[in-house]
Amino acid sequence: MTADTHGTPVAPTVPGDIVDAHVHLFALPLFREIVESNPEGNPRWHKAIESGKWGRRNETLPDLAAADMAEWYGARLDDAGIAKAVVVSVWPDSQYTRDFITASAGKVSALCNIDPRSPGAPALLEREMAAGFKGVKLYPVNRCFHLSDPACRPFFDRAAELGASIIIHYGVTVDPSGDLRYADPTDLSPVARDYPDMPFVIAHFGAGYLHEALRLGYQCKNVCLDSSGTNNWMDYDPHGYTLAQVFDRALTAFGPERVLFGTDSGTTAPYRKWIAFQQRRTLEELGLSDRDRDLVLRANAVRIFHLDG
Repeated sequence: MTADTHGTPVAPTVPGDIVDAHVHLFALPLFREIVESNPEGNPRWHKAIESGKWGRRNETLPDLAAADMAEWYGARLDDAGIAKAVVVSVWPDSQYTRDFITASAGKVSALCNIDPRSPGAPALLEREMAAGFKGVKLYPVNRCFHLSDPACRPFFDRAAELGASIIIHYGVTVDPSGDLRYADPTDLSPVARDYPDMPFVIAHFGAGYLHEALRLGYQCKNVCLDSSGTNNWMDYDPHGYTLAQVFDRALTAFGPERVLFGTDSGTTAPYRKWIAFQQRRTLEELGLSDRDRDLVLRANAVRIFHLDG
């Protein structure tokens, strides 16, 4: 299922395929684009352009045009045994990302990034969905806002009309500018309640706010969880959870129809095959049926993000 950069869509997935519902895209041309549009922005972006490095481990940024990146990304997913993936955007209004998803032809889809408080958010979302984005990734912890803020309501109204799906990063974050006052998933409660047909996916099992996410999932049946990342927030959780216990609790509370597989892989390091292996093995050890494993590993992402057409 390698991407066809001439625009021919890749084939639909089938049971047994794996879809990574939470990956990232970092590239030197993308950083250049962001700095050009926001020259007074974060000094870390300027440093990344100067050094060609990014992240806590100071890893090399790929210097690839969007079409070349799509081909490279597709081959990398094939090597890892991943049929399709969903990029969660970190920056808003990116032509590089638009060109990337067009060239990916369905192999790699993407969620755009928008500040929902912005007066222009509804119009930008409409443009992004028309350009091929499948929904939105929101960062309340990193951008310091509450989704329950009334200023966000026009954005959610338009998102509901457009059929957008939303992933939200609550909980702890590696971003040094993050503010944990905005980390509690409970803040989503009035929004998920008032937009019951809109899927909301809380990333990383709530990233340290598992209990709050589970309670929210009890109240709002349109709230889901993804498993993405190392889940090293468990090291700071007083309950001493193992990954198997986290999966078991999530699957018991939400059911297999509301848990999505993800690795949180970026592009400055190899694809996280070890996370994919660890999570697949955990699901097998928990004794999930073939149907339920397929829901978590493929079908839920396909349904929620409309990945197969």
